[in-house]
Amino acid sequence: MSSKAGPRAEGTDGSDWKHREKVAHQYVVSVKYKKAMQRTLVYHAMLGVSLLVSALVSGINTLHSWQVLWLAAFPSCAIGFRGITKNKSSFMSIYKVCLLACSIPACIWGILATLGLMGHYEFYKISGLVKPADFFMPASNFVIYFLGGTTFLSHFFSVVCITKLTTAWNVTNRTKKNKGE
Repeated sequence: MSSKAGPRAEGTDGSDWKHREKVAHQYVVSVKYKKAMQRTLVYHAMLGVSLLVSALVSGINTLHSWQVLWLAAFPSCAIGFRGITKNKSSFMSIYKVCLLACSIPACIWGILATLGLMGHYEFYKISGLVKPADFFMPASNFVIYFLGGTTFLSHFFSVVCITKLTTAWNVTNRTKKNKGE
């Protein structure tokens, strides 16, 4: 039945395939936003690894408090990856809370502190560590604006994707439960 010249099913001329090719909307949404979430999670992981390695090399006391706050949410990437691979909306909700509680406020704080509208609040003062000779900051503020802006937008987009994904996954779960009753 797959060839054009081959035999056809009885009672059809071959033009009724459209009704059989439809995919439920929640599955289309799930695939679309899972791909987008994978990209944002990879971006979050790359930034997290680079900040963690550079902090370990130059010393944790060279970080500002907003960098430590952002770094505190970095392990939630593993939860996000797990949620994507297993289609678990509970894991995605945990990742969303970490983004909203730590990552997004840290990005905003970092941009505002670099603009001079807020203080940086050095981490060594809060933690009782030795004062570093130099803080871990790029020479150009443009780098902070670029990384802070793209990271903020990436996290904001992740929150939107998580909301869409959990809605799609919950629709799927509700229809499965209704059919099972």
